[in-house]
Amino acid sequence: MGERRAKQSRAGVTGLEVSITGRLAAMTRDEAIERIHAAGGRYARTPRESTALLVVGQAGPPLGEDGRLTHSLRAARELEQDGVPLRIIQEEELLALLDLDEARDELHRLYTTEQLARILSVGRGEVRAWVRRGLVQPARIVGRLCFFDFAEVASARTLVRLLREGVPVARIRSSLSRLAAWRGGTSTRIADLEALERTRELYVRLEDGRLVAPDGQLQLAFEAAEEAPLPSLHARAPSSAESWFERGIEAEELGQFEAAAAAYQRALQEGGARPEVLFNLGNTLYALDRREAAATSFEQAAELDPDYVEAWNNLGNVLAELDRDSDAVRAYRRGLAIAPDYADAHFNLAEALTRQGEAEKARAHWRAYLRLDPASPWASEVRARLGRSDES
Repeated sequence: MGERRAKQSRAGVTGLEVSITGRLAAMTRDEAIERIHAAGGRYARTPRESTALLVVGQAGPPLGEDGRLTHSLRAARELEQDGVPLRIIQEEELLALLDLDEARDELHRLYTTEQLARILSVGRGEVRAWVRRGLVQPARIVGRLCFFDFAEVASARTLVRLLREGVPVARIRSSLSRLAAWRGGTSTRIADLEALERTRELYVRLEDGRLVAPDGQLQLAFEAAEEAPLPSLHARAPSSAESWFERGIEAEELGQFEAAAAAYQRALQEGGARPEVLFNLGNTLYALDRREAAATSFEQAAELDPDYVEAWNNLGNVLAELDRDSDAVRAYRRGLAIAPDYADAHFNLAEALTRQGEAEKARAHWRAYLRLDPASPWASEVRARLGRSDES
C-alpha cells in the first residue's frame, strides 16, 4: 500500500479513477472533474471497484440532506471492507496531486472579521458578538483583530443557517457546552450540530445515522424532545457595566443604534473607559452619521489599547470621510504595523494614498490587498486600477 501511494504522488491522478463527495471548497465539482480529466484521470459519479480515490470536499461535513454520511462515502467504506484498494482523501490532497498549489493555499488562508461578515452577508458587529459569546472561534488574534480559518468559516455558515431556522442563540451555546463536556472537553464546532425540523432541538448526527443529544443521550429520529430550561445570557449576574454593554450589543445587532449608543454610554458611566466599549460606541455613532463623535470614540479606544488594530482602521475610515487623509494614513499605518495581514486596512490605506497623489505607494498596498483577499467584491476593481496605472 505504501508503494502505491508513493507512485500516486509522483504521477498525480494519471490513469486513476476518482470520485468526489461533499462540497468542494477550492472549486466547483465541474471544474474539479475537468482538472481530473486534463491530468489523465477518470471521474466516477459514485465509487466502484475500479475507483482508486474518493475525494472528500472540505467546504463542510460530508452529510446528505438526511444528515447521514453521503452515499458515496458509505459505499467507499463498504468497498474498503471488501478489500478494494480504494483510498479516501481530503480535497487538499487532490489539489496537491493536480499541482494546484494556489488553490491549496486558499484552504489555509485566514479571514478577518470583515471578510467573514462579507462572506456570510451579516454585520461585523454580529460576528464580534458571536466571538464574544463563544459561538465562533478565531484561529488567531492580533491586537484584538480576529482571524478565522476555513473550517471556522464553514462553522459560521452553519450558525447563520441555525439562526435563520429560528434556533435561539442561548440554545446553541448550551448545546456546544454540553457537547464539549460529553466529548471530554474536546473543542466543538457549530458545524457538528443540526436542528430537527419538528422540535428545533439540536443534535449531533453519528456516522451510522443515529441522533445524539449534546449530553450524549441517543434519540429516536422523530422523537419530540422536551426542551430543558435555557440559561440566560446574563446567568452569571455580570456587573452593571457589563449588563449595559451586553444590552448595547443586542440593540446593535437589531439595528437599534440610538438604544445601542445609549447603552454603551451607560456602560462607560458605570464601569469607566474600556476599549471594547468605546470601539462599539464608535461603530454605533458612525451608523448614526455622527462622524466627529465616532472618531473621538475610536481614538480613545486606540489610546487605551494601542494594539487595537480595528480601532485604528475604523479611526482611519472616519478621518478619511472627514477629509483628513493625512491623519487617516497615519491611523491605517498604525494598524498595519500591528497586523500586516489586515486586508481591509491595506485597501483603505491605498485609497487614502491615491487621494493624496501617492500612486506608487498606493500600488504596494493594492497588491498586498489582492494577495490577502483575492476573491472579494472589490478585487476586480483593484486589478483594473493596477492595470491602468501600469499602462500610464
